[in-house]
Amino acid sequence: FGIDRPAVVRAALEEVAAAPPAGVWGDTHRLAPWRALPPEDPREEPGLSGDHDCVLCTSAVPGITDLAARGPAARYVWDLARREDSRWVVPHGASGRPGSRHHRDQQPLWLAGDLAPVVTDWAQLTKETDV
Repeated sequence: FGIDRPAVVRAALEEVAAAPPAGVWGDTHRLAPWRALPPEDPREEPGLSGDHDCVLCTSAVPGITDLAARGPAARYVWDLARREDSRWVVPHGASGRPGSRHHRDQQPLWLAGDLAPVVTDWAQLTKETDV
């Protein structure tokens, strides 16, 4: 394509070396889930650790924004031999209702790449609400 790749890489390296980043990835790369009314300050959303092609994969539009509206909707591992060893996590929580204790209860796990136990034993499950 007529591109001098070593020269382009050298120029990019020199540019970054002249003005290194002021912080860590998550200082600017933040979760920006779609909602009808955006937050007043997007810095209130948590910082992210992952970019494309990794376990903590999220997706922004490079060169336009570091806010990521896309990421895995769920991560899960099923143990078919022992269901009680299965794990899962969703980006926010098991409830979409603001004010619920489960509205964002899984977010710290999701951000860290951790998983929560999957409880399938009816004796361990409790009813919280009809809604």
